[in-house]
Amino acid sequence: MNARTEPGKDIYRKATADDVRHIVGDVEDVTLAAILSYAPNLRDLSDAAIWVRGDGDLIAREHRELGANALAIAELLSRVEEEEESQQQD
Repeated sequence: MNARTEPGKDIYRKATADDVRHIVGDVEDVTLAAILSYAPNLRDLSDAAIWVRGDGDLIAREHRELGANALAIAELLSRVEEEEESQQQD
């Protein structure tokens, strides 16, 4: 997962499918659609990717909390990862 947005981008711009793939990584179409259903902005995507990666302290250092959209996306991505791991073990 790449949790960084390009310098100079408006972090509050509504994210596109290309943004999701760039920031979160390659996801299945169903997951992509679920993420986009939250109408996230670039910051939401970046924060969710950071959180799922286990680097939530980076957000805390900025004295911020994970926003509702970012939290929902992080939970979705975590569920997807758990399901993939479970399928690999079977």
